[in-house]
Amino acid sequence: MHLKLKFVTSDVWDSDPGVDLADITLELGEIDYGRQLDQRFEQAPVQLTRRFLKGLPALEPPPSNAHKRHQCPGPAGAAPGDDDRPLSPLSRPFPQPKASQHVHTFPRMAPRLQPPDDDEDANRTPKHKFFRNYSFDFLKQKQLKAKIASAVEKKHIFSIVGHYPALRKALKTRHWLEKQTFRSALLRELSHHALLQKASNGNEYEEALVSKYLKPYLPYFIWQHRNMRDCKQDRFYAPYRSRIHYERPYDFAVKENLIRLINASHWHQEEGFAELDYPRTYLLDTEDIITKFQEDYQLTIVSSFLHHMAKHLEHAFDDEGTLPTDVLTTAMKYLRYYLGCAQHEDIDHEEFCEPLLTPENRHEMEQLLAGEARFGSIPGYEVLSLVAQVKKLVHEAAKVFPDMKIDGIRNMWILKPGNRCRGLGIMLFNDDRKLLEHVDSNPDVKYVAQKYIERPLLIHCTKFDIRQYFLITYTNNVLKVWMYRNCYLRFSSRQFNLDDFSESIHLTNYSIQKNYAKEVREGADALPASNMWSLKRFQEHLQSLDKGFYWERKIYPDMKKNILAIVCASLDGMKMERNMFELYGADFMVTENFRTMLIEINTSPDLSSSTDVTSVICPAVLEDLVKVVIDNTKDKRAGTGQFELIHSLEIPRVAPYGYGLTVDGRSMQSKHRSKSPLSPINTSTGPTVASTATSTPKRSTAAAGTTVATTVATGGIISTGANGGNAKHSRYAASSSESSSRGSKTSLTSVILDRPRTTLNFAPPAARYEEKVKAFETASER
Repeated sequence: MHLKLKFVTSDVWDSDPGVDLADITLELGEIDYGRQLDQRFEQAPVQLTRRFLKGLPALEPPPSNAHKRHQCPGPAGAAPGDDDRPLSPLSRPFPQPKASQHVHTFPRMAPRLQPPDDDEDANRTPKHKFFRNYSFDFLKQKQLKAKIASAVEKKHIFSIVGHYPALRKALKTRHWLEKQTFRSALLRELSHHALLQKASNGNEYEEALVSKYLKPYLPYFIWQHRNMRDCKQDRFYAPYRSRIHYERPYDFAVKENLIRLINASHWHQEEGFAELDYPRTYLLDTEDIITKFQEDYQLTIVSSFLHHMAKHLEHAFDDEGTLPTDVLTTAMKYLRYYLGCAQHEDIDHEEFCEPLLTPENRHEMEQLLAGEARFGSIPGYEVLSLVAQVKKLVHEAAKVFPDMKIDGIRNMWILKPGNRCRGLGIMLFNDDRKLLEHVDSNPDVKYVAQKYIERPLLIHCTKFDIRQYFLITYTNNVLKVWMYRNCYLRFSSRQFNLDDFSESIHLTNYSIQKNYAKEVREGADALPASNMWSLKRFQEHLQSLDKGFYWERKIYPDMKKNILAIVCASLDGMKMERNMFELYGADFMVTENFRTMLIEINTSPDLSSSTDVTSVICPAVLEDLVKVVIDNTKDKRAGTGQFELIHSLEIPRVAPYGYGLTVDGRSMQSKHRSKSPLSPINTSTGPTVASTATSTPKRSTAAAGTTVATTVATGGIISTGANGGNAKHSRYAASSSESSSRGSKTSLTSVILDRPRTTLNFAPPAARYEEKVKAFETASER
């Protein structure tokens, strides 16, 4: 339905309350006083015309050929003309109209036309307000409100921070409405009516208008950044939120926390299910950790040296050689010591002491590894004996230290800032002293030292890593871990070379490699300009190496085990909130012997379509994420796309009633028990000792009018008769044992019970004890 208004004055708002306009656009202009305007006024109601033109001054009469008009007396005080004939106010000429302008206003707020005051200029000409071919689509607004009401009822409102078009499309396909952030320029600049006038099905104006309507409602799907604060209304508000909260030491997306979890992951690992394979890493924040790092660095020098000598020792002797074999003997002693420590032999043998590795020994080993020096000539049988000893020791050490096979001979370590990402601040070192000097020069930064993988699997002589997505959800008290079946490879832009420490060779982050031009080299046609490969292309490459089955049988299962080991180690610090979920990006590297090693885990991973590879996989990840979080939660039969469920754990919610469990217990008491410190004793019938059997102290109570049997330390069972009191306290038993130690044959309990007591004694405990002693002495004298 369209409403068209040709000429409306301010009285229309009073006379037609059915006009429901939240915000309108007025075109203001000054009306030209002519024939066309006269015809409009003649068609208008007389009372409206009189009210509209009230107070206008009389002007010169129109020409003689003017049409006959309705006579209307001029205002009071107006000077008559030459012919004294009343002139129509419609004959007054208006000034030339000015350019029209748009003004935004609200209903019933248009300024009314007021008659000019006497003090003002009498010739002042009022401006008449009118609409020119204005239309308002009430049907569009009605349909839009119906759509919003349905979304509010079904709780289909979402809010996304950032540019994620694939995620928005997936939710809108399911008839969810977006509540935009109010940073949008359209929401700030345009009015309600302007948005409605320009809105069409699904355009940006309609989305902005919907967000205005949804302002008082809460979203039920929230995609937010990691550092944003959560909007928590009450305990019943539980939207699907892309954020999992951890206690600080358990957040594995932070490098320093990931190291702590790795060190404690052996408590949560399970063979064949959750196994962690991670390069040796140290958080250089304390002196103890720095000392362990230095020990590991020296052990790596020795193990790499012996591992290399086991293969090339026969060719390391020369007549012109200058180095003695003592360095080889020292290295073997050093490795045997740490091999014994790993097998806990240092506990059983007190004389087990660490050998000394001097800087001269390190320098000689480095010369031998680099081929700059050789051993002097020795007899052949000694060479064969040394070769056999070295090979045997290396074979034993490889079982305890499996990283010997991938450590290489350069002893390179990578240094990362603990609080940065995207490859920023990463440096490579092959000297522990220079590395520690760099750490000491930046005391405000926590650094992580990680052993560099010197023997990675290369594709066309280029280093690469694998970006693998996984999802954690917690709905209906069930924690689930989902693994995405598809992934992609990221390459460096230059060939692999350990002599050059450039980040273009050793870092594979796209944010780093996009700044370097891809090196022109042999086989470069197989690597695209984007430095990325899809999983399908990688599987084809493995097939060309006759290792096509390695992905399904080795690499992909190892990635599952690594992820499950980290997630299980972080469960103790995970804060379980309903409908929470989070998407992570894990980076893996494959060694030349096809070990799949976890490098790091990133939260809020990059999902932009920056290359031809990510433009395919990233939108698919977001689409399948909605299937898992929304569709599969409501209907277990719904598909989950390429997300594979790899672990499910039921974790029931426990209401937090306090900081800890406290138990406040009281012993069972008689219903009519006296509140006296001592039980009331009525011996009207006279208690008698029945027997003296030995037993453990016990206490029982009974109501009045029953027979009470109390067993004390001396074994006497005392019958108090029909009006016996409550059971005696255990301190009577202690007193009876005390009397027995003095050699008396009379029980203190029987003495006290034989005394008739008619009043209660509220004396202090010390006074009561003295009374008991006096009673005992009196009984002994008798």
